[in-house]
Amino acid sequence: MKKSIQLFILFSVLASNVFAQDGLVNDFITQGIKLYDKGDYKAAIDLYKKALVINPKSAYANYELASSYMAIKDYVNAIKHTDKVIAAGSGYVDQAYILKGSALDLSGKPREAIKTYKKAIQKFTTNHLLYYNLALTSFKLKEYKDTEDALQKALKINPHHASSHLLLGNCMIIQDKRVKGILALYNFLLLEPKGNRTTAALLALEDQFKKGIKKMLDAEDEFYTAELMLTTLESAKINEANKNKSWHVLFAEKTNSLFEILSDLKEDKKDFWWNFYVDYFSTLAGNNHTEAFSYYITQSKDDVYTGWMQSNTTKMETFSEWYTKYLHKF
Repeated sequence: MKKSIQLFILFSVLASNVFAQDGLVNDFITQGIKLYDKGDYKAAIDLYKKALVINPKSAYANYELASSYMAIKDYVNAIKHTDKVIAAGSGYVDQAYILKGSALDLSGKPREAIKTYKKAIQKFTTNHLLYYNLALTSFKLKEYKDTEDALQKALKINPHHASSHLLLGNCMIIQDKRVKGILALYNFLLLEPKGNRTTAALLALEDQFKKGIKKMLDAEDEFYTAELMLTTLESAKINEANKNKSWHVLFAEKTNSLFEILSDLKEDKKDFWWNFYVDYFSTLAGNNHTEAFSYYITQSKDDVYTGWMQSNTTKMETFSEWYTKYLHKF
């Protein structure tokens, strides 16, 4: 009986020590994150190291330490600690793969980064950020087909990832695929109508409408007719009937015309671009929301949106309700 009591006391003491150590590790990590958020990365690193002295296998501490090393561009140590997280295999593994891939890419090893992302994707098939980062590295290498394929997969998993739409738009534009670029940028601006990236995206969108056809189009291209119509839509701005219309009114009318053209062309087309983008925007136009959509996505241009919204509260509310319901389809 005495021996059982002694063993119970011993186990209780050991358990208390373990809980105390875990608490201390978490305290160090919590304090480190606060310092990281303030931009004091070196102080955060010191705290994460203290946590690892207590528990060298802590995936949480190793991951946060890797993040801090990334912030100070110490890619060697960032990779070292992501490898520890990956080897442990118990938590933060998919995030560690993303961090490792980014570190490899930024340290001038894009091919190794791509291998890392592809290896991770085999294990984490539903992490859209793995596909996005794979696309980002592929884009830098000018491997646009791989970029597009990865972004399509990312968006099928998470249609609301604004960065994937933006990168896909840029990828299409650089290949002179105007309609596809415009569709992706429209979706980006819908998700992110304000912010540091919005102004550039809106300018790129405007530029695609203004550009003439600089090369012979492939008549077999699925967007051949829509490409031709873009120039017609832009030229219509100088018509007598349009000369007194504001930029915003013309933009909304041009956008609606494009959506209607694409809706008519869709027929039995079933690939990503038609099912994902064209179906969405043709449905939007069919529900008479193009005007609200157009003002909403161009609100970073000037203050016109605020005045329009105040005068068109019902239109904006109806569009918002439709958009919310449509989101549930994904």
